[in-house]
Amino acid sequence: MKFYLTSVATAVALILLVLLPGNGFAKESLRLAYPQKVCYEPFIIAKAKGYFAAEGLTVDIKRVNGGILAAESLMTGATDVAAMGDAPFLIAASRSNKVRLVTRYGGGTKMHRMVSSTALTDIHQLEGARVGIQMGSSTYGAMLAWAQQSGLDTKKIKFVPLSPLDIPQAMLTGQIDAMAGSEPWPTNTETTCGDKVHRLTDFSALGNSFPIVIAATDEVLKERQADIEALLRAVNRAITFMANEQEETVKILSAAIGLPEPQQRQCTYQLDWGIGFTPQDEKSLNMTAEFLEELGKIDRVPHFSAFASAPSVQ
Repeated sequence: MKFYLTSVATAVALILLVLLPGNGFAKESLRLAYPQKVCYEPFIIAKAKGYFAAEGLTVDIKRVNGGILAAESLMTGATDVAAMGDAPFLIAASRSNKVRLVTRYGGGTKMHRMVSSTALTDIHQLEGARVGIQMGSSTYGAMLAWAQQSGLDTKKIKFVPLSPLDIPQAMLTGQIDAMAGSEPWPTNTETTCGDKVHRLTDFSALGNSFPIVIAATDEVLKERQADIEALLRAVNRAITFMANEQEETVKILSAAIGLPEPQQRQCTYQLDWGIGFTPQDEKSLNMTAEFLEELGKIDRVPHFSAFASAPSVQ
């Protein structure tokens, strides 16, 4: 009987060691959502190189097919932190007080581009054309703004809501006349359709940096700041690796995303990578927010309090 009591006491002690914070045995996982595509490459590299674990972070990765789905995972409480483009963040933050901006980690004026059938040679032919796009995505917000600036009537553009995975086949079979997206979706469409399609345009004329951001739930930002800081350090290490080890970076990303290495290199290094907002990023995010509000896609411009209070990556 004495041996039994001692065993129970030992077992209880071990359970407490596992459950109590700061004991070194177990730690609550940080649920992280991001798509397996070009705009989210620092996360792919951080996982491949073991940077999350190196920063003492246990991450439960939830892969999704687009930034808007990552945003929805935050709103529903399915994840703690998510990476997404500007428009998905703005939509989520305008609809839920639980969604908070952490920081920007990438962007680029040429992030979004359009591929069309060769029958379309001028952007004004998009009026009346069928355009495949992921609704609510950062590309969707960018295209609406670009079309307005270009003098196009968006009501005459027939937006066809599609998963990016289905767009190349839809273009090949003639179900759509053009597509808009960020990489690898345009390149995948070109690869699938060959000489039936061509590059029509990108949205760089807007002068928008299209910041790609990390967002988190309000609860996580308040209660798990150390984990958020560890996440940012891991992402920052990945960005440094991408800058210094380009050959290995391209190989890792090509295998993960599915682009041939030459196209992978071009896609990766046409974007700007770095933790923290620039004045252009702030201006761009506000530009997109005001435009989405004007169109009725969001009912209010969210408060961007994290601009001055993002956790340190040092």
